[in-house]
Amino acid sequence: MEGCGRKIGPYPCCSIITGDAKELAKAIPDESVDLIFTDPPYSLDSVDLYGWVAEAGSRLLKDDGFVLAMAGGMYLDRIFELMGGHLRFFWKYEIGLTGWAAGVLWPYGNTRVNIVTRCKPLLAYCKGRALPRTSTLGLFSGSGEDKRFHAWGQDEASTRYYIDCFSAVGDVVVDFFCGGGTTAAMCTQLRRHYLAFEIVPEVAEEARERVRNTQPPLFIPQPEQGSLL
Repeated sequence: MEGCGRKIGPYPCCSIITGDAKELAKAIPDESVDLIFTDPPYSLDSVDLYGWVAEAGSRLLKDDGFVLAMAGGMYLDRIFELMGGHLRFFWKYEIGLTGWAAGVLWPYGNTRVNIVTRCKPLLAYCKGRALPRTSTLGLFSGSGEDKRFHAWGQDEASTRYYIDCFSAVGDVVVDFFCGGGTTAAMCTQLRRHYLAFEIVPEVAEEARERVRNTQPPLFIPQPEQGSLL
């Protein structure tokens, strides 16, 4: 739906905007967004971004809207505290990881004991008592990664699945941390409107090129694994 002709505040809908989302998102109108699907940095010095994502979501989301935010596993206690101050916790989904994506963590920097994660949390928060549009898998068996477009890229299958479960055709999806453009590309496939932000100009242009090369299907199937629940 690139170049759909709509506007979201001052921004062209279905576009990737270069700049700092914390500043640029201020111009998005209140209650104009159906879903925020995003992947903030996981480092300790970036944890406060989760609080900002939830605070922005409390203003931008429609009453039945959701924030879905990927997260690392080490600082979930702090992330829950930050996000819960602005939105209602709905569920902690898990995306299965395979191969190199499985990941190893050393708690507290300890090199003797590690955690082989094999899953990535996807945190769902909402306004009020909202529900996804369909049943959803608590664990999605994806690969967990796709490094073709960005060093921290996520796999298309899980992104597509959860965007499909938590939004409908024609809805507006926002991604504050665009990276390689997985959210924007999957929104194109699913016929969702999107608005994405990326602070690094070169990365933003690569994501735009990816979206330009992404074609929507002739029809939109139901969520592939929703019927398993």
